[in-house]
Parts: sequence; C-alpha cells; structure tokens
Amino acid sequence: MRWPRFSTMAAIFIALQVHTMALIRLVYASHASFPAENGTIDPRVGRILTQSRSNNARKAIGGVLYYGDGFFFQCLEGEAASVDALYERIAQDDRHHNAVILSREPVQQRLFSQWSMKYVPAERSVRAFLRVNGQQSFNPFVLDAGQLEQLLQLFRGARGDESEPVPAVTKPQGWLGRLKHKLGWTKAA
Repeated sequence: MRWPRFSTMAAIFIALQVHTMALIRLVYASHASFPAENGTIDPRVGRILTQSRSNNARKAIGGVLYYGDGFFFQCLEGEAASVDALYERIAQDDRHHNAVILSREPVQQRLFSQWSMKYVPAERSVRAFLRVNGQQSFNPFVLDAGQLEQLLQLFRGARGDESEPVPAVTKPQGWLGRLKHKLGWTKAA
C-alpha cells in the first residue's frame, strides 16, 4: 500500500489544527502601579477592560479580571501561543508591576467561554472568600492551588460588570478561516 503525498499546504493545515487544539488557562497576579480606590472602578481599570474586550475577542482569548486592594488577578484562556504572547505583552504594561504566573495548565474546556474579559467587582462574595481563608485583604500571592481554583469558580459564578456588551469568544469558522486567521490575513473586527 502506498501512502499519499501531502502538499506543503496540507502539512501546514494539519500543523495548525494540532496547534489550535492546545487550550490553556494562565492565571497571574500583579501589583497595581496606582493607588487602590475603594468603591469605584478606577478609570485605568476601565481602559484595561475596554482594550481587553476588543483585542481578546479577535484572538479567541477569554477570561476574568479582578482588581482589589491594589492587586490585579487575571485568568486568561485560549490557545497556548496566543495566551502566552498576550501575557508577555501584559507583563510589560506599566499600569502594574511584579507580574507573576500563579498557574499555567492545559484545559479541556474554558471556565469563561462567554467572556472576552469578565470583570468581577469587589463584592461581598469575594470578602466572604477572604474571611473563610483567613485573609483580611485580597493578596493573590498567598493563595495555594486549591484556593486559586475556588476563586476562579467563585468568579465564574459571580455577576460580572455588565455595563458594556461583552462579545463571546469565537473562532474563525472552517479550515480556510482558521488558516487565514493564523496567517494574519483576516481583518480586525
């Protein structure tokens, strides 16, 4: 039996298909470079959300952002290469410092599939979570792996900031759409 020969284009397509299946969840924390404001969403956080929601939807990245007590806590979900590249850009942003990856793992499905970037305001459920875990204020750097997972589940079920429409994470349709997207031939939404 003779095996069929693959064209270069077919080989690229197969490589892209294998690569696009690698979903990851990356969770990081950082210190804000501006003072914490109680009870209001800082305009800088608002700008981060606006940029994230626009850019992430185009790259099929989703997640959640929490800002509390001077710390950022963010979960990013999507293709490994896209999420890693985004984190590298985020780590260079001067609106925060000391960015540390708390968790990076492959996942079968997303927790935040309906959100390009969900924002969870400081609410009673977060304060209750902190009390149960012996914390008086939010410090994501002291959470263990189990507490990180509990916090993500809490954020998944929390009512997000719905003041702005949030596009769902979508992937280009069909093999040709995925190939064009990977090659950067698609127009920004």
